[in-house]
Amino acid sequence: MIEFIEGLSPSLKASLIVIGALMVISVLIGRRIEKLDPTRPVKSPVVYMILAVGALNNFIKEFYGKNWRLFAPVLFAVLLYLVAANTSSLLGLQPPLANMSVAVSFSIFAFVTIQASAIIIRKPKRRLKDLSSPSVLLFPVNLISEFSVPFAMGLRLFGNLLSGAVIATIVANLLGILGGWLSHIIVVHPIFNIGFGLIQAFVYFMLLTIFLAMAVETEEEAA
Repeated sequence: MIEFIEGLSPSLKASLIVIGALMVISVLIGRRIEKLDPTRPVKSPVVYMILAVGALNNFIKEFYGKNWRLFAPVLFAVLLYLVAANTSSLLGLQPPLANMSVAVSFSIFAFVTIQASAIIIRKPKRRLKDLSSPSVLLFPVNLISEFSVPFAMGLRLFGNLLSGAVIATIVANLLGILGGWLSHIIVVHPIFNIGFGLIQAFVYFMLLTIFLAMAVETEEEAA
């Protein structure tokens, strides 16, 4: 097991660290919430997590209607991971999404999630009809689109995180010459490690939310 972990790239190791940290934090927060007394005002910082989850649930309800409970945990987990992974360089880790294999895995995840959800909720026959709309002649084109969109989403993460890391390195070297390490901390880290990472996490979350909602939309919700 140790040899397997040592053979991983720095990005994959960082990904495992992020996942492990999120699991531990989630369990600790969950236990704190279970011990809360609903008859007393909450003074713990956990209240901010409760408010965040409530706000996200309300946001997702607008996209998925009665099916929102099926997708809220998955989308929230994706958002938490991307936020943590894209800002992990602040802790000296290499951003996981700067690795092509991690980015491609997100493409595969998005594709499988969208297609499996659409088949389960819309049923196979209706899903096939959706892919053949408005004409059966467009089925190959629609099928290519179903593959290309998730793949592009993963490449978007990889490209933006990799380019951000390259630009951050260039700017850091320039600031090292011109302004020293203090300018590097004040300018480079907030802009490239926090700003870009949070923006890309939100963009992927929104794209997955929208495309998944379009795939599972029912006639009642469309009306």
